[in-house]
Amino acid sequence: MASFAVNTPKGQVRLMDLPLDSFATIEEETGQRWVDVIVSPAASAKGALVVYRIACEHVGAEPEELTPQRLVGDPPVFEMVEDDLPEVYEGGVPKSEDDPETTG
Repeated sequence: MASFAVNTPKGQVRLMDLPLDSFATIEEETGQRWVDVIVSPAASAKGALVVYRIACEHVGAEPEELTPQRLVGDPPVFEMVEDDLPEVYEGGVPKSEDDPETTG
């Protein structure tokens, strides 16, 4: 499943990795529900600015000025990325695909 990430001056931040406290701040400052922000972080200019700032703060980066061109640039500020979750589990625990089978 893909989800949005924010490209900050200090690297990429997946929205799903932000603490829920960050989304409470985003909700308070924008009036947007956190679940709506996750699926559409740039639905409004105010929302885009706040989400970008919160993501930058999360990694200790100084936010750059955003413009519509920067939002869609290369790379875009908000980008869909594939999940980084493991594909193989054993007994509910992530397992390397190279690990031999274990006996229960």
